[in-house]
Amino acid sequence: MTLKVMLVDDELLVRLGIKSLIDWEKHGFEFIGDAPDGEKALELMEQSVPDILLTDIVMPRMNGLQLIERVRAQYPSMLIIVLSSHNEFDYVRSAMKLGVEDYMLKTSMKPDELLEILVEAAGKIARTNVKTQPEAAAISARQDTRMDEVTDCVRSILTGDPAGAEVPAGLRLQPQCMLLLLHVLHTRDGGPEASAMKLLEHLVQTELEALLDSHPVTVDSRDIAAVLAVPEEKLPDLDRQISGLVSSAQVLLGISLRAETAGPLSAWEELPGAYAKTKSGILDQGMQLTSRQDINSLLTYIKDNLTRDISLKEAAERINISETYLSTIFKKETGMGFTDWINTMRIEQAASLLMETSLPSYLIAEQVGYENINYFGRLFKKMKGVSPQKYRAQFQKTKV
Repeated sequence: MTLKVMLVDDELLVRLGIKSLIDWEKHGFEFIGDAPDGEKALELMEQSVPDILLTDIVMPRMNGLQLIERVRAQYPSMLIIVLSSHNEFDYVRSAMKLGVEDYMLKTSMKPDELLEILVEAAGKIARTNVKTQPEAAAISARQDTRMDEVTDCVRSILTGDPAGAEVPAGLRLQPQCMLLLLHVLHTRDGGPEASAMKLLEHLVQTELEALLDSHPVTVDSRDIAAVLAVPEEKLPDLDRQISGLVSSAQVLLGISLRAETAGPLSAWEELPGAYAKTKSGILDQGMQLTSRQDINSLLTYIKDNLTRDISLKEAAERINISETYLSTIFKKETGMGFTDWINTMRIEQAASLLMETSLPSYLIAEQVGYENINYFGRLFKKMKGVSPQKYRAQFQKTKV
């Protein structure tokens, strides 16, 4: 029997570290989630009840001792292992009196020692035949299945062929469903790498766990998308939570982000349009959020003259700096190279026109600044994965 493990610790790097210490599946465990405090942990337990709980003691909002008391009352069969620092032995003694299974020091924790304690706990569960309540297990299984199905649909629609995406019968979007798009500007070591995107996916999963109706999906090398189910009472707090996620990514992971949401959505057919809207919103943020007034002025000028072929030399002369310096500062401020930024703006505008009008592709190409229709088609396919004609056809099919 696979045993579910949950981790509670207010330090994100500790949570990331412990999660990666052990090959959970290999040793018969399933890591079902982590939380920064006791209140968040109890929320997660409403979705899936762990067999084994790893918890810190000193945490904000609800500390480890308070969490242990609540768990003992609500889930008496759960085994609890305390993670402590060297100066918390008084707390550990209190925790032991509450009936925790074991404890270990975070500062000297080794993978094999943690695994040994987990295996001992698993043996005790097997010997006493303690199981989670059937009702809770069934609810958890249904929720896990739904999230996997929603994730598959999001990935298929946003990275594949929207018109060809198959949505399981009866799988509907939740009320107040929103699409969240995160765009990576830059990482601590330069351009986004797979490892950085994986860490970011885990951060999204951790910070927005209670709102996620899908797992985070990497759409391309710089974008992560997720479907959120936001109850009406939590809508006023959504911006603060997303801002907190952006701040955490910068401080903890060294990843600079822009975030945008679209919704509410009522049907899967609306997802491509929501994605286009969030992409456009992120580009608009690039117009507004740069830290230099001269770059802001230049971006406004370029956007107002998008059909003109504005060279780097002309742009540099306009704000009285050298071409080399503009190239460097432009990428730092916007997250893109000068030419890439212009092409991205043009192609996103073209995508909107393809979805919202019946104009032929050659006229759209002219309207966004491309005289050569073949070059426009090649560039569009490179950035969107399909030709302009197929892009429009996919959107029209999903709209029917």
